[in-house]
Amino acid sequence: MRMPWDGWVRRLAGNERAVANARAASVELGRRRVERDEVDLYLRQRLAPVVRAGAAPRPA
Repeated sequence: MRMPWDGWVRRLAGNERAVANARAASVELGRRRVERDEVDLYLRQRLAPVVRAGAAPRPA
């Protein structure tokens, strides 16, 4: 005999899996965002023109 709460239990289990998947995706995206920010910072520092103290910038 099927109980009326069987469907509810299955939906709850599916929801728990969806929440776990969403959390995992959120963590992965957060890590990628941090990595991208670190790469951007590195490139800005690496490609920034070196300006010596007291030196006037050259006109373009």
